[in-house]
Amino acid sequence: MQLKKTRLLCLLIVLSVVLGSVLCACRTEVDPGTTPPEDDDHTQQPSEEKEAESEDATAASGGWFMGFASREIPLPENSEYPLYIAGYNQGVEMTDVRDLQRANAVWVDTGGKGILLIGIDCIALSSATVEEIRSRLSDFCKQSGCVAVNVYATHTHAGVDTFGMWGELGVDGKNPEFMENLIEAAVLSAKEAYEDRSCGTLRHGMASTGNLQRDSRDPQVYDRVLYQLRFVPDDAANDNGIRMLFYDAHAESMRGDNTVLSRDFPGVASDIIKQSTGDDTMFLPGAVGGLIMTEVLCQGEFDAEENLVLTGRRIAQCALSIHPVNELEIQPKMSFATQEMIVPLDNPVFLLYRTLGVIGTSLIPGESETGYAVSSSLSVLQLGEVTMALLPCELFPELLQGGFGLSEEDPEALIEIALRYGVERMQVVGLCNDELGYVVPPSNYLVHPDNPYFDTIKDETGENHYEETNSVSIHAASCIAQAFEACLANLKEIVD
Repeated sequence: MQLKKTRLLCLLIVLSVVLGSVLCACRTEVDPGTTPPEDDDHTQQPSEEKEAESEDATAASGGWFMGFASREIPLPENSEYPLYIAGYNQGVEMTDVRDLQRANAVWVDTGGKGILLIGIDCIALSSATVEEIRSRLSDFCKQSGCVAVNVYATHTHAGVDTFGMWGELGVDGKNPEFMENLIEAAVLSAKEAYEDRSCGTLRHGMASTGNLQRDSRDPQVYDRVLYQLRFVPDDAANDNGIRMLFYDAHAESMRGDNTVLSRDFPGVASDIIKQSTGDDTMFLPGAVGGLIMTEVLCQGEFDAEENLVLTGRRIAQCALSIHPVNELEIQPKMSFATQEMIVPLDNPVFLLYRTLGVIGTSLIPGESETGYAVSSSLSVLQLGEVTMALLPCELFPELLQGGFGLSEEDPEALIEIALRYGVERMQVVGLCNDELGYVVPPSNYLVHPDNPYFDTIKDETGENHYEETNSVSIHAASCIAQAFEACLANLKEIVD
């Protein structure tokens, strides 16, 4: 994404005199179109019959309970607000529709209280949007025994702007009517996932994707493996299987000139798996900072549709290649923890966008270059032997994997922290519950000396440090590592 940052700097100077009062008014604000609903007539309440079935099945199997639901996010009709394509350039409106964005939800429990994981086919979501979804589910959570609602973005670069940064310069790019449709779809899919739950086993497997990815910035560090959690229902004749695919790649196979709405390759892969097996699928982006993306697979002149299909098919084939004999059956035990984070905000561009109401990032006064800090959170969900780090950012892979690419200036890699706590199977879910932008290793963090964060800069090797302009601070990496360890240290088992 290229921002017209010289004009943004002028706007920042003008707005600085009113910054304090504006931020105070904004801190409790939610995204446009997310006003609290009136009494929810259509709300599905957990049925007593389903509760009884769950208790009987638990006594019989003692295993996992999972449910899946998916809702299309309809485009608003006759809206006065534009629908901007998010991910690359500002002010570019959608011109056509290939497939609609969706809100997918998975409910998981072991016969008692449960967790909701909601995946939205979109570029990113601020904490304000996530909190609105949680607010509308609060009564449902009390009645169903839901311990936590976690909402992440698949990071498609072919969807409508849901974060705000891709409208015209200095203007919120979110369409409030679309955002209302998104929130409503997320709420409905969450409730329907609970109603859909059935008992079965949970299995963890993996497959190499070969040379499908590329790293746009040195050092070349990324995970070539597609990981899968697969729920196999006891009654396969009547209940669908569920797959959760974890992969380190931006969903941008259609590339930057695209103006056609699509879920990108996560949608294509999910559709192929559904057609092949009947299983429902959720795509979860991993450590995609750096910038990790998929290679162009089409031959000759670039064709967005062809490349999309080829990429999605490749992902689906890798998932389908995982043989049951190579999967680990996961023991039915759940633990969860959340850690609040206060991250110094050094990037004045984020501050400007928040001041203008473009993004819904939660800010508080704090010690930083701007005098403010981002209030966010990080969570850890443990499903038996598999630990999921739910990160509110786009993490550089070296901060996950460690080794080559890190120095003494950098925090301990997340995998190394996890190993100290006995975790051997770890998955990252990026862009979860918030979006703090790229989290860059401090040893490789470089900003323009005269116009930091507004202009990019190249280092002595010619490497462009673009990602820093979309990062909140050099301190974000340490904050993530500290919050992750705090979660591991405070995991609590979810029981009845």
